[in-house]
Amino acid sequence: MFSFLRASDPVRTNNAANNPILYEKGRSSVTFRAPGSDFVMTHRIPPTVAEHGLSIVAPPHHYHIYQDEYFRLQSGIGNFYRGFDTEPFAVLSDMPDGQRTASVKAGEFHKFENASQTEDLVVDIHLSPESYESEQRFFRNFFGYLDDCRNASRAPNVFQLLVMLDSADTPVAVPMPWDWLARLASRIVTTGGALVGSWVLGFKSSYPEYYEDTKSK
Repeated sequence: MFSFLRASDPVRTNNAANNPILYEKGRSSVTFRAPGSDFVMTHRIPPTVAEHGLSIVAPPHHYHIYQDEYFRLQSGIGNFYRGFDTEPFAVLSDMPDGQRTASVKAGEFHKFENASQTEDLVVDIHLSPESYESEQRFFRNFFGYLDDCRNASRAPNVFQLLVMLDSADTPVAVPMPWDWLARLASRIVTTGGALVGSWVLGFKSSYPEYYEDTKSK
């Protein structure tokens, strides 16, 4: 390993025993429910404003290799995107006649965002087939690291993010003219970057401050 080639990590906040986990000084959060629940977690994403920028809980453009993903709106309004379309395939809203659920299949690129300038987006999420501990481990580590980087006013290390994403079988999107090529390129970039990140730079996919099996329940 050549971990001396990378900058030191930000000080890690010990959130392993917390549920919900508060991020961005309480502006955003992730809550986990019991295994086997209809929706195993809830994400609260604040509006994007000039003072704070895009929330760390707003997901990057990505796809899941093995899992379908289901969304159920609790409150707010959210734009949900599939593939590389610039227009949302679904707008979930808490208006009386608003659409409340959406889903994407394994292998489909997707992302979603808070479409309100004033209200939080609160959305329940379920991945199927469920892998409860793996999902807790990934989300706690991914958002925990991003939050600590933001608190330290430093950019996250791309290789660290790729190590975490690869561990969750979640390639980050690499735009290409065809979906099949984009999926291939995304997987190569994510897995290749993760190998460099773990074997060369010494990054891990999980840290005890963010996730411990005995605490993160």
